[in-house]
Amino acid sequence: MPTIYGWTLTGSTSGALGKLTNISYSGLTIDEIDVTNADSTDQWNEYEGGFKDPGVLTGDLIFDPSTFETVLEAFNVSQTWTLEKDTKVLTVSGYVRNPSLSMPLRSTGMISIEIRCSGAPSFNSSSSSSSSSSSSA
Repeated sequence: MPTIYGWTLTGSTSGALGKLTNISYSGLTIDEIDVTNADSTDQWNEYEGGFKDPGVLTGDLIFDPSTFETVLEAFNVSQTWTLEKDTKVLTVSGYVRNPSLSMPLRSTGMISIEIRCSGAPSFNSSSSSSSSSSSSA
């Protein structure tokens, strides 16, 4: 049976929180250090990269009453988070911040979360080789 919603979010301490319907990753940024000095060529400003920021991962979890308490317990707890879909895996360290619950009258409830990432994220994708055979009847 195919997975209806793509990515599963699992914490190293909290366990599986559920399926994500929307994922947004702010991406990596790096501090800019101005190293301009009197000897800079033709008076051009010069910059070097400084500290790196791994960003923020946001997503909407499908509301599941059996895991809602787990989401609340994961609030502000640093752990390793894994997002998995098929053969793709995104791993980040960080903590859940700003969990919020939306319970519309005529659609699925959603838990919006943010994970403030800490340290270097990693993304792995491995292609699985599967063979299928067909026979003619």
